[in-house]
Amino acid sequence: MTAPGWLDELQLEPGPPWHAMGTRALDERPWLVVDAGRDEELARKRLLLDECHDVVVAARPGSEAVAAEAAGLVADAAGVGLADDRPPLEAAALVVQEDLCVLARREGRWCLDAGVVCFPSMWRVGDKLGLPVTAVHGPVPAYDDELADRVDRFLDRLDRPVWRRNWLVHDSPELHLPAPPSPHAAPTVPDDLWLRSERQTLRRLPATGGILFTIRTQQAPFAVLADRPDVAARMAEAIRHWSPELATYRGAGAWRDAVVRWLAAR
Repeated sequence: MTAPGWLDELQLEPGPPWHAMGTRALDERPWLVVDAGRDEELARKRLLLDECHDVVVAARPGSEAVAAEAAGLVADAAGVGLADDRPPLEAAALVVQEDLCVLARREGRWCLDAGVVCFPSMWRVGDKLGLPVTAVHGPVPAYDDELADRVDRFLDRLDRPVWRRNWLVHDSPELHLPAPPSPHAAPTVPDDLWLRSERQTLRRLPATGGILFTIRTQQAPFAVLADRPDVAARMAEAIRHWSPELATYRGAGAWRDAVVRWLAAR
């Protein structure tokens, strides 16, 4: 596999701070991204919705209007009509590769009101339902100190679609990861590792005042970084500077040192 173009969108500045919003205006960029994996991923989504619905779907009572508005925007962008045999947000999630979450302002905080999240990175949408955005990110080390207040203020002022990217290193190619995989021996670097990235977008829902949060999960074998020594060097520096708490949170104990050595040698 050749190195994907989205490697150039990764933010690889070493911390601290460990977290940055890193949002950028969509402007002329596409809102939703389609690639060659579309048919396979949509088929996987349908299977997950049918076989483990309560793991990948959650909605608060009263979220119907904001979810329906979000679904309509997705359908319009995809240029398709939505099937009427499922709730609108579920139907919308089956026509795009993105996972879909809607946020609503409740009691002065932005909260997760509904979501269809088929390709999570070790979390379940039902576990986070109804929580403020700060609590949704609660397990992330340093999140409260570095981003919590800024995120709420940013969402209050959101007036145009924006996007950002994160990145993770996984030792499994599985897209549907609601829980950490079972512990096992340290992976061989780079053969057993995958670079996983979420392209996230946020946009205001004009009728209901909610916010639609989309998550497009993309990944590539870690070995593709051999073709991008510039990215590899920056990533090595970023990982080298992770705090112990952040390294633990990201499950890096088994591979951190070996990954840094491999990247630095590219």
